[in-house]
Amino acid sequence: MKDVSYALSCEKVCRSHRIESAGNGNSGKAKELWTLTVRAENLPRTWKLGPNARYADVKAKPAKEMLSTLATDPESFVLKNNGMMLVAKSLQSKGNEVTLVCSEPEEDEFSPGHGVLNGGHTYRVLLEALANAKRYPNAGDAVVMVTVALGIEDEEISRISKARNTSEKVPLHALRNLDGDWTELKQYLPAESRKLVFFKPNEPDVDPDSEFDVTDLVRRLAVMNNELFPAENGEHPVRAYSGIGALVRQYDKKKFTKLAQRLPDILELEELVVRKWEELYGRNSGRADGDGKEKIDLSRTSGCNSEPSLLLSGYRASVTIADPFILPVMAAFRVFLRNGKWLMPMDEAWTKYGERTIRDLWKAYKEEGKSSASYFARSAKSSWAPACDHTKNVAIQKGFLKVS
Repeated sequence: MKDVSYALSCEKVCRSHRIESAGNGNSGKAKELWTLTVRAENLPRTWKLGPNARYADVKAKPAKEMLSTLATDPESFVLKNNGMMLVAKSLQSKGNEVTLVCSEPEEDEFSPGHGVLNGGHTYRVLLEALANAKRYPNAGDAVVMVTVALGIEDEEISRISKARNTSEKVPLHALRNLDGDWTELKQYLPAESRKLVFFKPNEPDVDPDSEFDVTDLVRRLAVMNNELFPAENGEHPVRAYSGIGALVRQYDKKKFTKLAQRLPDILELEELVVRKWEELYGRNSGRADGDGKEKIDLSRTSGCNSEPSLLLSGYRASVTIADPFILPVMAAFRVFLRNGKWLMPMDEAWTKYGERTIRDLWKAYKEEGKSSASYFARSAKSSWAPACDHTKNVAIQKGFLKVS
């Protein structure tokens, strides 16, 4: 962490509340709340939004309404707006001149640090208006109330942010992000994939058109977690398809710590699955093509089509394959992972058993009468077990798994 100093002129400054330390392990620091009345033109432009549960989106409806006020009646802004709350390390005031010090994370740190804890939309809207003087010529005259909290321990920041952000629904994965639950996933997620994954809404460094968030990573880690879903006991990660909300609620870092290191491999495995589907995809089902491979007709299967798709690995596939035909195939290879290490190299396992796994899954789907792909994926017996049977038997024969 590094300390960054911010100086600002205020209309009024007061210490509005103080809570003395109870001596219960909170470093002996008193907690203080300061209230600053600040004209927009005097706001620092580089406060961080790390402690906020969501990234602010200036295209959201509340933001547009604030911008309308700044354009037409900036003097009323302070009456219509709830203001902002910051967490800071220290505050010094000389009259109406204030110096704030915030502890902010270095580039390779994932801690939220100090900054705007609530009111991120207000802050972003004011910066947007100040940067567009022609459209908002008097925005700098708007006044905003800024509450500054001092003496707040790191573990308290997320709890306060959650409580302050309950007026608008914040996704659970975004709240868990505040608790640092995804730190290891961020650490091991490849750079090209990081640009596609939202850990909280509206992250500015993520492709705004991306449809992935951290729950997609949790889903893929779960399908590869044989400790959580032991194939040798007939347990399969159906919940990774049908109950991702529960998995996110119950996510325990201790159960995924070692597996998180294999995240690049897991995303590569998904790409291998889709590439094989591309190779086998076609409408001449039952007939071999020029290289002797029998095509698989997915053209009328729900969720599958010939439209291109983007994978978490960054690979752009020429077709779209629905999760019911990807996740059970990936899950079949969890039998070769133990304590975050491959018992058989992933590439070798895929080369030997990849296509067979896909064809076993497709055979099971056809035997089900080609029912709804979604319904198919909710049944461990119908889809996940047939896809896993061969790799499970190989793992048992090699001594990788022990049947109780």
